[in-house]
Amino acid sequence: MDTELNILLGRAIDSLVKLEILLYLHGRKGGAQTTEELGASLRRPLPEVASALDQLARAGLIERFPIGRGRHSVYGTTEDAHVEALLELLSRRYHQGPDARSQLVRQVLRADRDEDPDIAPDSS
Repeated sequence: MDTELNILLGRAIDSLVKLEILLYLHGRKGGAQTTEELGASLRRPLPEVASALDQLARAGLIERFPIGRGRHSVYGTTEDAHVEALLELLSRRYHQGPDARSQLVRQVLRADRDEDPDIAPDSS
């Protein structure tokens, strides 16, 4: 499962906002949040949060629940047991301590940089 998590971190979780959203929603299982609520809680701009939510939902890592006759949406964790196990592993690893957290963040930033051709490779 560690291999799958590393693949997930290299592909679907390719930004810090996506990592923050997944960890936030995972910590509030069974709850649903609007884009605005997540933006306020994470202190992130709404367009950035909305884009990340859309991508995470398309990847099957979170669920989108339409409300108000489909005009609005709330987001929550998926009921997919395999995805939930991966997110639990991600959360445990993130909360192991500063070294583990730093390693995860570096992995996410590396995936983000690999997707953005305008960012020069790290020379360190």
